[in-house]
Amino acid sequence: MNRNFIIIFLIILPIVGYGQPSKGDLKTTIVQDIQVEEIMEPPPPGLISKFITVEDWLTNICENNKPKKAIAKYNFGLFEAKDDFTLFLAGLNTYEVDKNRSSIRIDFEPKNMYFKLPKSYFKSLTREQLLIKLTSDLKAFTKSTKFKNSFFIDANIISFDTNGTTLWNRD
Repeated sequence: MNRNFIIIFLIILPIVGYGQPSKGDLKTTIVQDIQVEEIMEPPPPGLISKFITVEDWLTNICENNKPKKAIAKYNFGLFEAKDDFTLFLAGLNTYEVDKNRSSIRIDFEPKNMYFKLPKSYFKSLTREQLLIKLTSDLKAFTKSTKFKNSFFIDANIISFDTNGTTLWNRD
């Protein structure tokens, strides 16, 4: 049995080897700009929001928080649980790790980075309808005077990553 295996192996090996590229045919592939993102921590258990609307929450952040360093991207996201939705905000910067890698880090977390949506905000809405409503409210805020006079306008981009929407960009 072993002898048959060796014979078959010796017959097949040159055929398989013939189809392989020679050293001159090999191409080098370099992966560039791999991004490693920090994971956003979920809101603390039992979070109670002291804000009534998305605008109230964002106005509070604008008036009471300011990043200590320049932030390239502000990211809104949504934590979802059964009958519970919590909006969050984080400021992100990208850093070059080496020639082929970069890292995205959370460099700004406002004191009130989480806003637990009141049930009245999303009752009788599907998830898709809720995302449309949130996107609309967040975009409306980017057109407000409060926004235009805040640290947000120093960023390059503001996005709602839950649905991939760019809310505002510098261009």
